[in-house]
Amino acid sequence: MPVLSGAAVVLLQDSELTRHDIHLAMIFLAIIALALVVQAVGVLISSAFGAKLLHRVNAIADIVETKTGPILDQTNHILKDLAPKVKSVSDNAEHITSTVRVKVDEVGATVSELNDTVREINGRTRAQVQRADNIVSDALQATEEISQTVQHEIKRPLKQIVGVIAGVRAAVETLVARSPFGRKD
Repeated sequence: MPVLSGAAVVLLQDSELTRHDIHLAMIFLAIIALALVVQAVGVLISSAFGAKLLHRVNAIADIVETKTGPILDQTNHILKDLAPKVKSVSDNAEHITSTVRVKVDEVGATVSELNDTVREINGRTRAQVQRADNIVSDALQATEEISQTVQHEIKRPLKQIVGVIAGVRAAVETLVARSPFGRKD
């Protein structure tokens, strides 16, 4: 009730000073209302940028998924196909090596031919393993490039949003600093 009676005293007084104070209060209320409108516009703009960014991120994620999915599937398929072959070649090489060890005492000439055969098989095994390694490396490099592209496309709009928010903040701070409430005289 004291607030109501204090307001009634202010409204019922007829002095010029009170009218001036009421006029100043109305100006300050208008400034506050304007600041709230500016803030609401800033929030709406930020929300629009956020929605647009979310839409772009979803689109980029879909693109990444559609482009890397087949590559990863193909790589998996190739690795699954090569694994038994590499194991088979490795097992064969191991078997030949053990056979050579048993037969070394029996036939000297045969050992020389078997050594040549083992070298050839090892060379083929290395070539197959190198091919598989190149395929996996290419797939990983493509995935890394796509990841870097996605990161770049996300950072750029975020920097713009931060700039807009900083500008709005600076404007509000300037308004507050220039207003009689913000001054410390």
